[in-house]
Amino acid sequence: MLRTTTGVLARLTINESKTSSSAFALEFVRWRRKPRWLPVAKSKLYRVPERKEQNAEERAELMRLHNNYKLQMRSLRQYLREEVLRLNVTTTADHIVLTPEQEEAEFARCMQENETWNQKIAVERNERLLKERERQAVEIRERLEAARVREEERMERIEEIVRREKELAKTFITHENLETAIEQALANPVDYNFSIDLQGNIYRGRTTLPGGKGTPATSGVQDTEVQQTIEASN
Repeated sequence: MLRTTTGVLARLTINESKTSSSAFALEFVRWRRKPRWLPVAKSKLYRVPERKEQNAEERAELMRLHNNYKLQMRSLRQYLREEVLRLNVTTTADHIVLTPEQEEAEFARCMQENETWNQKIAVERNERLLKERERQAVEIRERLEAARVREEERMERIEEIVRREKELAKTFITHENLETAIEQALANPVDYNFSIDLQGNIYRGRTTLPGGKGTPATSGVQDTEVQQTIEASN
């Protein structure tokens, strides 16, 4: 109601402002029905509406339904009232009947039952923890075994590398055998030069020439890598 009144006042204020600003800016509001705060119209002030005649059967049916409704509501209220009284009496009786000795006995019984539950839960908890510890121990042993195997494999690889390096160290040129290595290199020169003819014959050596001069190093047999190189160049 207040919201509707506020809206009406706002509209009236807007209309007044529009009317004052311009003589042609007029807005009219038509109510669908008369507002509640307006009095009765003068034409209907002393008019008494006629009471509709009611059928006797209809009046009897309405009276019957009304009586049934009243009876049911009275029964429901009485039932709820008795239920509340019964609950109050029972609760009060329980507090009154229980003596301090009975309350102490009830408390002791509850404590005993609680202790039994705690012991049962403790046994289940210990079993669960024992299984978890065993499972963790198995996992730890498996991890340790896997780590040991990996370490052994790594040590074997390291020993193999060390063994191979020791074998290669025997051929190293040191300060002691430097003169001997130089004499051996001068006595046994190695020439890595070679030439190849169109048939793929390899002529190794600096003095070996293709075209019939000299002897081919491969005796007419083509080297696989050289043949692949020739084919790629062609």
